[in-house]
Amino acid sequence: MSEVSHFIVLFLAITSALIGTWIKIKGTNIWAVVALCCALGGFLHALETNYLSVSGISRPLHAVVRMIRMVLVWVALPWWLMSRQNFKDYGPVQFGLGPPSHSRISTYLSGIGLYGLALLMFVSFPPKNSGFRFWSFAKDLGGPTVLDWTITLPALCVMAAITDIFTRGFVLLNLKERIGTRGAIITQNILWILLHLYELELLSSAMGWLGAIALALALGVLGDIIALKTGSVRPLMLGHALLNAGWAISASL
Repeated sequence: MSEVSHFIVLFLAITSALIGTWIKIKGTNIWAVVALCCALGGFLHALETNYLSVSGISRPLHAVVRMIRMVLVWVALPWWLMSRQNFKDYGPVQFGLGPPSHSRISTYLSGIGLYGLALLMFVSFPPKNSGFRFWSFAKDLGGPTVLDWTITLPALCVMAAITDIFTRGFVLLNLKERIGTRGAIITQNILWILLHLYELELLSSAMGWLGAIALALALGVLGDIIALKTGSVRPLMLGHALLNAGWAISASL
């Protein structure tokens, strides 16, 4: 598919999802919101990859731009759309941003431990580069700069946390009430795989596609269990942020 055709398909998907978002059918509207966010996220990612990434923009600024894009598409947009339908009852808790319902220490340790396992696998089966275009470029140019450590790395950590907010806080916890736990887990893990295709491609060079997909699904399902059991994605956000930080730091050694 050509670049122009790719953009046309994404534009049509965004338009269709936007129309569906305003259809006030209780219990089904969330699907249109998810479709809109995914289509818009893919469209903006394509623009960024084909134009911004080759524009000569600095690594820290590029990381900040991507972080802002992810906040707007994966958090602000679905929050705003869902709030318009049920403003009084929709807040941080419905995004999984409330405190864990169980022992906070053990819950946070479970989130850190889950992504710690992922970091161990990444270090044990190192891909050809760090997995972050920003960081791999930095290393190729002689190592991270002060701005990379103070701006790029924190931005990478925020990006990781945002992934958990959308896939588990918004999609998983909200769909559980509409289609049940099993359907919500299946839907979330489909999105989880799609949002991590780049990481899967990297890991496949070290552990093969089956190994990479198996690892991603294990992390996806185990993370879902933590989110469903505690009603919070805070532990997963922390663990995912530490994973990105650990991966970037290990790539700099």
